[in-house]
Amino acid sequence: MSDYQEASKKEAKKTSVSPSFTQTSEESSVQNALPCPGCGNPIPEEAVFCPECGHNLKNPSFCTNCGAGIVEGADICESCKSWVLHDQCMFCYAHLDSNAEFCEECGNPRGGIVCPGCGNLSIFDFCTKCGKALTEGAAKAIALAKSDPDAKALVESVQETVNIAAEIEELTALLNEAPSIPSFTSPAKPQTRKMERFSDSKMAAILQTDQNIDGAAKRRAEEQRKADEYAKNQADAAQQVESERLQRVHDKKVKEAQARLEALEKERQKALAAAAEARAKLKAKVFHSNQEARSFHNAMRPVNPRGWLCNYADVLHEVGPNDCHCPSQGGEWIF
Repeated sequence: MSDYQEASKKEAKKTSVSPSFTQTSEESSVQNALPCPGCGNPIPEEAVFCPECGHNLKNPSFCTNCGAGIVEGADICESCKSWVLHDQCMFCYAHLDSNAEFCEECGNPRGGIVCPGCGNLSIFDFCTKCGKALTEGAAKAIALAKSDPDAKALVESVQETVNIAAEIEELTALLNEAPSIPSFTSPAKPQTRKMERFSDSKMAAILQTDQNIDGAAKRRAEEQRKADEYAKNQADAAQQVESERLQRVHDKKVKEAQARLEALEKERQKALAAAAEARAKLKAKVFHSNQEARSFHNAMRPVNPRGWLCNYADVLHEVGPNDCHCPSQGGEWIF
């Protein structure tokens, strides 16, 4: 066999193997590819748009986890709460390589953080379940919220209204209660006037007749009655004086309480107006990203709120801004 024939045979063998190998690689790639949320056809790994329907893969319209629709600008699916920006960090939006376990920008894990307080897996800076701060970004958000002038104004005005309400409740209770007048302790009854000691001869004369004995007993009883009546009159007079004094003290307190209530009502209205103004400013505050908005509002989470009302859809999210797919447009806590 000539050198030319040998070379041709090798080339033919090479070409016969190559198509089979190429086909196997493509089939393997197709099997591992994710389906397009728009048309369902396989998507190449690095594709930005679906080659079949042109669906924008960087700004998906459907959740690849549950298939629910996703609005433009959303980073989570509001139906299943899964992260939809698969090649971006959940905490800072930095680009993530397909094999990266941690973000090179913020250092947070790709799959989220397990809350040390309640054990919940969170993809946010604050735990959705217990509200615990989980990242350095959360600590910065708390510091930012404390220094924000509108946030400070809201906190101070709300606290002032709480204090005013407590004082109003105390004063109202004072106005509704009757004056407390303690029972007056009667002074010790005066002793019956001690009769002068009779001489033996006089006593003997007195004791000679039953009439004298009865008369002496009646006199002693009368004197005791007068003494008791005197003691009672003294006690009643003292009781009356004390009652009048306590009534005057009570009337004075009531008058002062009424004046204070009027002043407190003016202060309360002023504090409520300040709170409403600060609340409106916070509600209108917009943010560069959804995660920034979530961190800021979670840092200001009140105790036992009813939920977080978003500006985007005017929906009350009971969990808070972590439950909203577009919190960057602002919102407010309802409590």
